[in-house]
Amino acid sequence: MDNRKHKLIEVLSIQSESYNQYRMFAYIVRELKRLGCTYYSHNGNLYATKGIADKYPCVVSHMDTVHDIGEDLTVLEIDGVLTGFNRYTMTQSGIGGDDKVGVFICLQALEHNDNIKAAFFRDEEVGCGGSYEADVDFFTDCRFVLQCDRRGNGDFVTNASGTQLSNDLFQSDVLPIITKYGYSFAHGAMTDVMALKSLGIPCSMANISCGYYNPHMDNEYVV
Repeated sequence: MDNRKHKLIEVLSIQSESYNQYRMFAYIVRELKRLGCTYYSHNGNLYATKGIADKYPCVVSHMDTVHDIGEDLTVLEIDGVLTGFNRYTMTQSGIGGDDKVGVFICLQALEHNDNIKAAFFRDEEVGCGGSYEADVDFFTDCRFVLQCDRRGNGDFVTNASGTQLSNDLFQSDVLPIITKYGYSFAHGAMTDVMALKSLGIPCSMANISCGYYNPHMDNEYVV
């Protein structure tokens, strides 16, 4: 199995409900140690830095999902599609791609970039509790902040619930890149980058579709 797919399945297999995400927190800490990152916790969030730079790209995600902690979560793959299954009830269960896929992407970004920052927030699904209590100073040397917490595979969200996430220059610069990969600018719902913007962090931000579908449902799946 491709190592990236193996790591994705590893992340998706961790149950991580709002207010009960210590399993995901512990997993991320182990990965940050493995990747040689410096990190710290503040208000239940995790902040990681890899390398030394004057300005960093930054990626963020949230550690919780809406799904209850169950007695089993088995990740099944069918024709390249991943979904959650409970072997005891023999029923499909939410896989938590929202936002475990985002966690996976943050860890991959840390692994494959020399100078980068990442933040992992608690309790986004119950009102962005972690990101509204973010350590704002962590972001003072960030060039931009990207989050992968959007269903589907085509949205580059620049406005979240009426909050403008990025400026015109940033959007002009990224447009050729997102167009190349079949993405377009979109409006979206509340998520962590919206909360960060509300705290006055000035750099441009975006929320990006990352391949999960039917979020918050038992039949959620990840491509």
